[in-house]
Amino acid sequence: MIGFLKLDRLAAARGDGLHPRLLELIEQRALTVEGDPNVVELHTVRDCAFTQAGPGPTPARPAFLPGNVIDFTPRRQAAAAAQKKTSNS
Repeated sequence: MIGFLKLDRLAAARGDGLHPRLLELIEQRALTVEGDPNVVELHTVRDCAFTQAGPGPTPARPAFLPGNVIDFTPRRQAAAAAQKKTSNS
């Protein structure tokens, strides 16, 4: 959130900026985070900012695709998948 405050200061110098109510909320949150040792920014604690919980969001594609479905798999991926199928057989 500190980034928003810096951006607002930059924009305010040019006669623009965040809505006053939004600016007030961001400043209040920044004070809360700085003043309370129990409040932790997650991106500073985790090793990677992109931590996924659970399985991948895209399900496995079925082996059979109906005739009206076009496969848009890139050629390299399709070749690798075909190679994997032949090696498993």
